[in-house]
Amino acid sequence: MLLSEYDFKSTFPSEGFLDVTETAENFNTKEFDEYVNNNLIDELGKMHIRYIYDAKDGSYRHIVFTTDLKNIYLVVVIDLIKKKIFGHHVLDLNKEYGLSEKNRNINLPSQVCRINKIEL
Repeated sequence: MLLSEYDFKSTFPSEGFLDVTETAENFNTKEFDEYVNNNLIDELGKMHIRYIYDAKDGSYRHIVFTTDLKNIYLVVVIDLIKKKIFGHHVLDLNKEYGLSEKNRNINLPSQVCRINKIEL
């Protein structure tokens, strides 16, 4: 299910996130693969997992996929309490952070982490 900006942001806990990219356990691989393959893969092109963030309160996991489009990510949100996929959101950093054409190639991870309270 495509999440609205409101629904997506409602999955951000006040305590922030932890970067668990290297340590996260797999989530129902078959269900996850089917979900990703059936949601926007045609529009966004090849995707690769870039980051995995768990909410510090244990409520949600955000799996961030890079796409063929510059600064546009697909974020799959997993409800860790219900152990099911909550939905997905297309995160356009060009729009979110007002990037102009000339500076769209800059790397934003530290700024995004700071704003979204992500500990690396």
